[in-house]
Amino acid sequence: MIRLQLLPELAQKIIHEVESAMTEHLIVVNGQGIIIASTDKNRIGSFHEGATLVMKSGHRLHITERDAKRLKGVKPGINLPIYYNKKVIGVIGITGTPSVVEPYAELLRRMTELIIREALQKEKEERETRGLESFFYEWIHIQNVDQEFINRGQILGVSVEIPYICVLFQVDVNHRDEVLREAQSLMADFFLRNFERDPTDFFIRWGNGKFILIKDAKNQNAPKMLSRELTKWHQYFKKHYGINLAVGVGKTIEPFKMNHTYNEAKKALKVAQKHHEIVYYEDLLLDIVLEEISVKTKHEFINRILSEIQSDQELLETIRVYYKKQLSIKDSADALHIHINTLHYRLNQIKELTGINPKCPEGITLFLIALSLLKLDNHPINED
Repeated sequence: MIRLQLLPELAQKIIHEVESAMTEHLIVVNGQGIIIASTDKNRIGSFHEGATLVMKSGHRLHITERDAKRLKGVKPGINLPIYYNKKVIGVIGITGTPSVVEPYAELLRRMTELIIREALQKEKEERETRGLESFFYEWIHIQNVDQEFINRGQILGVSVEIPYICVLFQVDVNHRDEVLREAQSLMADFFLRNFERDPTDFFIRWGNGKFILIKDAKNQNAPKMLSRELTKWHQYFKKHYGINLAVGVGKTIEPFKMNHTYNEAKKALKVAQKHHEIVYYEDLLLDIVLEEISVKTKHEFINRILSEIQSDQELLETIRVYYKKQLSIKDSADALHIHINTLHYRLNQIKELTGINPKCPEGITLFLIALSLLKLDNHPINED
């Protein structure tokens, strides 16, 4: 077994955490008897003979003025062993008259060991997270899963043989850097504390302000439950932190098909980012096709169809409602709160201005595509 080494970074963290609780000078010594952190910077890097005695005995050592004269690199005070997994990994010392600093000694040792356990646990979790990130990244980009890959998944606690739904989150990158950093912690915390999840669900960082949720979908009610939970998640961050989330949800629910559900979620997220909303791939029909069209072609089509009425929100809304009500004059007029004759007038006006008849299937289709492109181009039409 590899013996744990007390590194300077962790030793300095210990000093930083406990120095505010006392006025005495503190030192942390590694397994070789070298002071690697201290409130007195001049002592860092020097040898401490008293610490070597503590590591051999496993017991605290009171150092008097007399001891300080015969032991190399020491000062009066108390040196205490730092234990981890029942092994002495270092020493922490308090400088001062032993009888005066004695009341602090055991508290200081316990605080130190607690800080070490928490730091090492966090490091372990980060290693596991990096392992999961690497595993899922590979899974998303491979075509076939072999037995060796299945075995690697089992080591990480991932069963590749059950169906998953992939969900991609994107925090609005227009937030300040400190907000994005805070959001990273808040998102992970929400998953652990507030998200109704299964033990086989995974939530992982996926780049700049982006996260991926791998949701166990073997339960038939999983999609419905997921929809409810995502809505709660989306609303919570908007209400409590003013953070806009775009969420894309994949559709494929089959074992081994991680690359399918991921690519679906990726396309859904691209649409969701336009308005910071939740978009399900299964609800996307026209949007998926339109997203593949170049920006130049989009603008040319919009200008060709809508150039004469693009600034007239009333006419654009009339087209949208008319299509939504399946070209029903009565239902459209009711939804728009206008008289039937007024609706006929508007539709005729649209035809005269654009040269396209919205009352015929070809005409309304052209308008539908143009309005969809306009929405994707980040010029939303009123949806109320």
